[in-house]
Amino acid sequence: MNTYVLERYENDYAILIQQSLANNEIMVLKERLIAFAQPGDLLSIDFDQMGNLRQVEVIARFEEDRDLEGV
Repeated sequence: MNTYVLERYENDYAILIQQSLANNEIMVLKERLIAFAQPGDLLSIDFDQMGNLRQVEVIARFEEDRDLEGV
């Protein structure tokens, strides 16, 4: 599983930034995350071989006064 920050929702997609590769931005369908994840949340995501979301866990919720860089 890899760690991502949910950067934002844009149209039908959720934009994720991979923590280990700060410039690696991926897009997944918003409908898979919008029920439980908000922009700024730190997520652990496992993809299957086809690139579909297999498992998603919220590791840390975004808080305005908290910096996720140290997580």
